[in-house]
Amino acid sequence: MLSQQPHRRSDDRERINRARQTAEALFTPKRQVTEQFVSGFPPADQSTRKPRVLGISPSAPNRLAEVKAPVIPEPQTTREVPQSQFPRVRSWVKYGMTAAQVAEVYGVAVDDIERILRKA
Repeated sequence: MLSQQPHRRSDDRERINRARQTAEALFTPKRQVTEQFVSGFPPADQSTRKPRVLGISPSAPNRLAEVKAPVIPEPQTTREVPQSQFPRVRSWVKYGMTAAQVAEVYGVAVDDIERILRKA
């Protein structure tokens, strides 16, 4: 057994040395690669390269400049919440909706929703 211990220590040292060398290789600065050209193909001169530029077509006339007559909204008709929807309104309010939110859903005034809630 004593003969195996020195052998283990040397293996450990070798593994530690290999790990250290590998780690150092990861963090050493990279060498800059010099350009190597394939024979028969000279390097492309960057100054002679023409950029690819797409032409811009003339823009269409601005149609927003034409002023149109203002659109007058249609008068809102007074809407009512059908009586069949009263339980739904009560449930929505019970589970957290405000009267204003329910009124927005049905397109009615908040007073109408509060009137429905008072009837309950």
